[in-house]
Amino acid sequence: MSDRDLVATAHPTVVHTRETWVSYLQLSMWGLFLFTFAPSTAILRDELGLSRTVEGFYGTALAVGGMAGGFLAPRIVAQVGRGTLMRAGSVTAIIGLAAFVGVENFAITLVGLAVACFGAALAMVGINAFLTEQQGLAAPRSLAEANGFASGLGLLGPLLVGGCVALGWGWRPAVVVTMLGYGLVEFVRGRTVERYDARHGHPTSEPGHEPAGPLPRLYWFAFTVIVMITGTEFCMTLWGSDLLRDRAGMGQAAAAASLATVVGGMTFGRLAGAPFLSRYDPERVLVGAFIVAGVGFGIAWLSTQAAVMLVGYVIAGTGIGLHWPLGVGRAIRASAGRTDRGAGFTLIAASLASGLMPLILGTVSDRVGVHTAFLIVPVLIVTAITLITLKPVAAVIADDPDS
Repeated sequence: MSDRDLVATAHPTVVHTRETWVSYLQLSMWGLFLFTFAPSTAILRDELGLSRTVEGFYGTALAVGGMAGGFLAPRIVAQVGRGTLMRAGSVTAIIGLAAFVGVENFAITLVGLAVACFGAALAMVGINAFLTEQQGLAAPRSLAEANGFASGLGLLGPLLVGGCVALGWGWRPAVVVTMLGYGLVEFVRGRTVERYDARHGHPTSEPGHEPAGPLPRLYWFAFTVIVMITGTEFCMTLWGSDLLRDRAGMGQAAAAASLATVVGGMTFGRLAGAPFLSRYDPERVLVGAFIVAGVGFGIAWLSTQAAVMLVGYVIAGTGIGLHWPLGVGRAIRASAGRTDRGAGFTLIAASLASGLMPLILGTVSDRVGVHTAFLIVPVLIVTAITLITLKPVAAVIADDPDS
């Protein structure tokens, strides 16, 4: 039976337990910050008198924190379990965000951002691994739902920044909301965290830990697709406001708030696309999502009218919305049961892209302008489609490391 027939016949249904909803909420906190952070850096650049090239190092800080979290998370799980890892992620993120908003100093904001991203990465590794093990064949739909809620809450980020700037409060109060949100997550989680250990998330001193051995070859092709996915998303969200300011002449606050169209499209794509994952092969859905993102990008890139560009952003966001959850899910499925390691390396892939792609885009835009530099996006899209087509991943987790 093919993957397409398997999914169509099974009609997998997501099981929503308390732990599922807490995981969704925790992921949503990072979604809120991530889309608050993107327009905030454009304003922070003006406050600190930074060039676009130097601003690109904020993306590098995200990369450093994410890579460290992705690398260390499986090792932490091996020592204390996945549930404790997820709680530590919330606490660490709060500490880092406090430093990011607390001092108007480039070096401190850079370090604070890296620490916050480290904490968020720990949490995301745990969340992705937990949902994959908990939901089984329904994991692609569950991951799409989780990320749909995250981008839905993230929709408030650009609006919060734009509103706070327009009211004269600056961008920092919008980030404080994320800190409070992480505190709420841990309050709702309560004292019991062992349920999040699930099948393979227990410490090595207990039964129920992931198998030893290297990740399969197929995993590394899925890893590369994650790099393309994150590069596309970060280019659009981190620099999209600059493109609007450069091409359509929008003001600072308006351009920041208008990025809500990208996040709104992502939310729609994830929530509206989730039911399709119970009927269609996730691989085919992912290729289709890349095509939609490419069409939206083309509309925005070719126009100089704000309204048309915003329509393009909505369309691009609709496609981009499914990239990350489906990309992560296929990578974990390709890990042959090494769930936390597979989830951890997806964060390393994402961190490489989030650090390098915006920095490259920033450097190129300082020389040739934002508009021309944005041509990196279609290159990433075509590369991803090619890899997915040539190296597909089965709809179920393979037990054979060489499969």
